[in-house]
Amino acid sequence: MNTFDLMFNFKKTSLNRLNTYIYTVLPILVLFIGAFFFTVFGEEPPEENGINAEFTKMLLNMDDYSWDTLGDETVPLEQQNEEVLELLYHLVRVVPSGFLKQNAVKPFPNFSVLVHDPAQFRGQAFELKGHVVLVREIPLNPAERKRFRIPTIFRCRFCVDEEHFADILTAFVPAAWKRNEPIRERSAVTGIYIKRLAFNEPISGKLPSNESIFKESTFKESDFVPFLVAPRFQWFPDTFLGNFGFDVGSFDQVPPLRITDLKKKQFEVVPSLRILGRNEMIHRAFKFTEADREPFYGLLQAVSQIPPNRIRQEARRILEKEGKNKNSVIELFNNPAGTRGKPVLLHGVAKQVLLTLVEDKEVEILFGIKKYYQIYFYTDDSQGNPLVICVPSLPEGMPVGASPDYAEKITIAAIPYKLWVYETSAKLEGGNGYKPNYAPLLIGKSPVWHPKKQSAKPPINTKIQNTKTTISLTLFVLLLLTWTIMKRFQNKKTINFGEFFGSMMQFLFVRRPEIYF
Repeated sequence: MNTFDLMFNFKKTSLNRLNTYIYTVLPILVLFIGAFFFTVFGEEPPEENGINAEFTKMLLNMDDYSWDTLGDETVPLEQQNEEVLELLYHLVRVVPSGFLKQNAVKPFPNFSVLVHDPAQFRGQAFELKGHVVLVREIPLNPAERKRFRIPTIFRCRFCVDEEHFADILTAFVPAAWKRNEPIRERSAVTGIYIKRLAFNEPISGKLPSNESIFKESTFKESDFVPFLVAPRFQWFPDTFLGNFGFDVGSFDQVPPLRITDLKKKQFEVVPSLRILGRNEMIHRAFKFTEADREPFYGLLQAVSQIPPNRIRQEARRILEKEGKNKNSVIELFNNPAGTRGKPVLLHGVAKQVLLTLVEDKEVEILFGIKKYYQIYFYTDDSQGNPLVICVPSLPEGMPVGASPDYAEKITIAAIPYKLWVYETSAKLEGGNGYKPNYAPLLIGKSPVWHPKKQSAKPPINTKIQNTKTTISLTLFVLLLLTWTIMKRFQNKKTINFGEFFGSMMQFLFVRRPEIYF
């Protein structure tokens, strides 16, 4: 091959390598550089919020004109009562509370921006934390009550901090809150922002004289406050459970009825539940329903975060305050309303421990609970009736089971929740149905387990076996010994029993290296 051919082949090879680099390596390098610059200098696209103006307009079945009219600040709120009640109805009956909380705007926007630019935030969901300072109860007429299935509404003034306020319209407030007078209750609320209102617009008819202090400390840069519609308030009073983040107001959703109440036609319950029918109220009281989601899982979540000894200490403090030595199970059966939320300390035997898996993804997201354990628990004074205690975890090594011979002694500090009905296979008299049984349902911390101690005495079967073995070995040794001695005298015609006995004694007490056992 001449020099020209070598040069031509070298150029051809170089060009092929260059083409390969241009068409393969270079695009990869460009993509890598672009991705790097996008990661460092680019901005992530904003997440779509599930609740916005379009979502709220869809709930209310409103067009753009009606939506703008609802946000008109010159129109008094009393003239928009129907639209507001329609939204409140959907938030209470249609939109899941978990969906509302998950789609609340976080972080909360600057308050001045929220008030000065209402169009930007109208229709979005916000979570407010602070104190309720005033509650006005507004009863509905029979037609509104029947249409919206809400017995009454509440207009509340909410203090976010010492300078910023909001007006909230809601269907439920804790029954323990005072109406139409200044209060200060630690709470939180999640609602949809509709419009802004003039701050000096009265929310309770004639304003109490004390309310002037709220006017003096109001948001100075604006004469307006945001107005939101929310299904209910959360309440965190200065109590044992409230200080650990449990919404004590959620207890109002589940009536604490007694067994004797089943004979009554009407029940003494909080006003928010009076719209329920008798059968629906009984079902909500004794069964596990949708109304139990927030109080039950909320209490289970709060208990799991309480230090191990705090519930025991609180139970002992209550006993000392009431002048009692121990908690009575009878009171848990007969007075669910008076014992609800008050920690108790119990000793007894667990006959069943069952693992319960939570398949509701919303519960897992809101409360972080994937599983819990149900303990069917008997005490000395429960008279053969179980208590059902739900706990987030068990002590290490404590078995789970429901066999007839399962029995584990435990001590547990728990918080009574309600009276719960469970069914057994015992047939009703004159029928083939199942007999309902009622048990106090409590929520507690992991119990203190007292494992069974191993008996120091061996079992009877082991004793018999050991005795048989000992007798067998003794007989074997005696036979072997007799055979050995007899062998020494087998050539003698007569046996001197004295000599025979001496040989045996010598064998037993003098070491004979030539014989091994």
